[in-house]
Amino acid sequence: MKKTLFIGSTVLDMVVELPHLPSLKEDINTSAMNAALGGCSYNASSIAHHLSLPYIHCSPCGEGFFADCIKQLLAAQNRRPFVCIPGLDNGCCLCLVDEQGERTFISHHGAEYLFDIEWLKDLHEDWDMIYVCGLEIEEKTGEALIQYLNESAHAEIVFAPGARIDKIQPERLQAMFQLRPILHLNDDEALAYTSSKTVNEAADKLYQLTHNTVIITCGSDGAYLKNNDEEKLIAGFKADVIDTIGAGDSHIGAWICAKKLGMDDSEAIRFANYVAAETVSTKGPALSEQSYAKIKAYLQEM
Repeated sequence: MKKTLFIGSTVLDMVVELPHLPSLKEDINTSAMNAALGGCSYNASSIAHHLSLPYIHCSPCGEGFFADCIKQLLAAQNRRPFVCIPGLDNGCCLCLVDEQGERTFISHHGAEYLFDIEWLKDLHEDWDMIYVCGLEIEEKTGEALIQYLNESAHAEIVFAPGARIDKIQPERLQAMFQLRPILHLNDDEALAYTSSKTVNEAADKLYQLTHNTVIITCGSDGAYLKNNDEEKLIAGFKADVIDTIGAGDSHIGAWICAKKLGMDDSEAIRFANYVAAETVSTKGPALSEQSYAKIKAYLQEM
């Protein structure tokens, strides 16, 4: 099995639980607060890490307070930064979670969102799939990342543009679509970007942009699949939602792993739906060992 190359951030998530989002000048107390590793690429790659599938996580780290916290938390998992950038600290993501489990992100970006082609030039290209998030495309080094992807014709590209898809520079987004990536979005993102009224309409429009597989997650309803052969909603799993942090990231990470294990698109989405249900049933983006035991058992049953 060839590796998956995950390109993108590892950040410190400060998860703040609130009864509701505060209004202007409101004084509000938190229900709980904790810190954990997060970041779209980190969350997605963690599924491969815990399922012991081969991967490389091209995720830079800086130096400073936040960077030191990240290095310590990675070391506890027998992981380490892919490359260290001197003179620049990492950022942090403030994750506000209301009583319904919905999250609002306030992000400060640092070294973790940057990219340099030189980081990968001495590695043998033994990967056949590359994951990339929209946040890295939007950054100042986004053009270099697109150039690298253009030079990686041997690999299938999985692109998760995220909630800021409308903030990505139009010419960069068009360049990404021209790479014919597999697209992964949630229903709100897909409907808003395509100005569609239904998910299947949004999927059709997105497919016309890339002519490749489109996956649209639909919360508890599951995920919608559009590819060259089929178009359908694949049912989700019941879950007691605690928060939705990292649900989309874990979904695409699980889909990638399932594809590497030989599943077709529908089977891979069914497995990804199961993993996402486990994620929303957990505080923060990090799944417990108990959750991974359940995931591995479900995988064996498929």
